[in-house]
Amino acid sequence: MKKIYMSQPNSQYGDSVYFPYTAGSLLAFAFEDERVREHYHFEAFIYKKEPLDEVMQKIKNPDFIGFCCYVWNYEYNKALAKRIKEKYPQCITCFGGHQIYEKADVIENENVDIVMFGEGEDNFKNVLLALSDEGRLDTIPNIMYRKNGERIFTEKAVKPIPERVSPYLGGWFDTLLEEEKELDFSAVLETNRGCPNHCSFCDWGNIKARVHQYQKEQVLKEIDWFSEKKIEYVYCADGNFGLFPRDMEFVDYFIAVKQKNGFPQKFQATYSKTNPETVFEINKKLNAAGMSKGATLSFQSMDETVLLNINRKNMPLSKFKQLMKLYHENGIPTYSEIILGLPGETYQSFKEGIEQLLEYGQHMAINFFNCEVLNNAEMNKPAYLEKYDIKSSKMEQYQYHTEAFKKGITEYSNIVTSTASMPHKAWIDSNVLGVFVRAFHNLGLFQCYAIYLNKEKGVKYTDFYERFIAFCEAHPQTAGGKILTWLRSKFQSVIDGGGSLTHKDIVFGKLQWPLDEACFLMVLHEIDLFRKETEPFLASFFDDNELFEDIKLYQQTVVKTPVSVPVTLHFHYDWHRYFKAVYLNSYETLHKVENTLHFEPGFIYKDLPRFAIHTVWYGRRGGQNIISDIRYLN
Repeated sequence: MKKIYMSQPNSQYGDSVYFPYTAGSLLAFAFEDERVREHYHFEAFIYKKEPLDEVMQKIKNPDFIGFCCYVWNYEYNKALAKRIKEKYPQCITCFGGHQIYEKADVIENENVDIVMFGEGEDNFKNVLLALSDEGRLDTIPNIMYRKNGERIFTEKAVKPIPERVSPYLGGWFDTLLEEEKELDFSAVLETNRGCPNHCSFCDWGNIKARVHQYQKEQVLKEIDWFSEKKIEYVYCADGNFGLFPRDMEFVDYFIAVKQKNGFPQKFQATYSKTNPETVFEINKKLNAAGMSKGATLSFQSMDETVLLNINRKNMPLSKFKQLMKLYHENGIPTYSEIILGLPGETYQSFKEGIEQLLEYGQHMAINFFNCEVLNNAEMNKPAYLEKYDIKSSKMEQYQYHTEAFKKGITEYSNIVTSTASMPHKAWIDSNVLGVFVRAFHNLGLFQCYAIYLNKEKGVKYTDFYERFIAFCEAHPQTAGGKILTWLRSKFQSVIDGGGSLTHKDIVFGKLQWPLDEACFLMVLHEIDLFRKETEPFLASFFDDNELFEDIKLYQQTVVKTPVSVPVTLHFHYDWHRYFKAVYLNSYETLHKVENTLHFEPGFIYKDLPRFAIHTVWYGRRGGQNIISDIRYLN
């Protein structure tokens, strides 16, 4: 029997790694066919990014290896295919996945025998059958294969999404659970596949336009499997979870099995953009059960011209404000997403978009992502690139919060760094503003100052942070000035074709950090110096020194640091009530009244690396980097 291996390597997050879901789904579907079972035996998954020498020792006389390719493992897969072909030239190598399109370099790569485009299950099965003389490669649509040194492309065809066969229920991952006792496996769940939207920056609307719902009974059995196998974290890969009424039933079932067995502990999804009320009810239930990882209220851009250019429509801002109030009232963490570098966006429109999100109450989590040109997206078509004068830069791609894999294999992302409306300088300035808002506002360092000045003095949030950037630029030897210089050099290195948008510093541990979290950690590392150096900037906004000293004490206390301890402090103004109202999208007059507050930070890791992981990484989405347990003592 022919030996099959499957490669879907992922980065490891601490002791956690994902099951190779795509690879398992391909196998589960193919082995439903008796003819496949007669000719093939599955040997093992390659699912962790390990040194290639170690991987090659685990592969014994392979006949076929399937490679599931994404932006985070493409180069690794190519390097592994080369090693396999050198040692086992008779082995058939087959590449597929989201990273594969008609101009992919693997088509020219002699180490790759077969390339599959689009939906994989049915083609994967038919390729296996053809290689065992149960069919012919030339009859399979949407593939490329080599014959006598010639590349042969088969006909293009739109294929329906096939009915899914569960790799979990079929036992395809049972061996991993038995052999890897030290690892915590995370699971991917699909209740449907496809997306009704056609956003130009995403490939889902192009290659998976119709939404196909999978069998409800199978999904419920998979949820049982997660619970029985004690899977802590489940990520739902639906393009729009909450789109269908039955999604609420799935949530109820997740909660029921957790209450029964304690697992899964967390559930996260990419939520529907068109059913905000349903998404709120879903997250309300998950949050009450302690299962929520936060709700996404995404916009991608706040500018109408940009939305038109990318085939996107947002919820009205009035609805967003109502939802923010509801989420805050129910203690449900939320985050909003903005993509930087979309066609039509300018520095000014980007700045105005940030201002709107802050004005409408999103103080804890605005996620800024640089636009990436995905191979199968409309944005990667020559006509689209030319129309908006899109220029991109190839940069090193590292996944946040993982240890960098430095065994001679670097993954890459293709990042938009210039458009007709946002040239390179504006792209750098926009990124700097975004990082400063995330590091100094969302993570809390200047949040109280900025809110007070906005509500009482009419200072726009973005004007405040622009003025802070100007202060740092005028004082390059300060901690803030050094951070600004470093940030600009990071972004310039991306434009120049090198570098990355992550940072590693052994002071913070072994992980790769996004730049905003890295800036926050840099400040914490020398927090006393930073506070001393920035006090003149902050004081310049206040005429009343007593009020400034009062808000300074509150601001410095409310943000968690490695040296935070339970503390009782006296204030001349009622800051706690004032800011609590703001977070509920309301307003209360700031009263000058003597009051005593007790701040309880909870358990705090004293060393910076562990603090960084547990408070900055794990905790920031839920606002846990800011003390919420504050009580009046008088």
